[in-house]
Amino acid sequence: MNSDKKERGITIMMIISIISVMFAIISMALIQTYINKQIYYKSLELSRIQKEYDILKVEERALTHTINQLRYKNLVLDMIRH
Repeated sequence: MNSDKKERGITIMMIISIISVMFAIISMALIQTYINKQIYYKSLELSRIQKEYDILKVEERALTHTINQLRYKNLVLDMIRH
């Protein structure tokens, strides 16, 4: 009769299972934190690159405008000389 009864209480397998689940949860939380930090740092880098790109586009427009002014000036001067 004693052998038919289920053992009650905490067994070593229960403790191992609980520790394994806790380890898995902590591992996933750490991985998620690492990934979130990497995404944050990449977004900062992308923001910096986008700002640099915008500045360069403005400089390009200014230089193109200056080049066109110089071309027009040279065209007018060439017409006056001839």
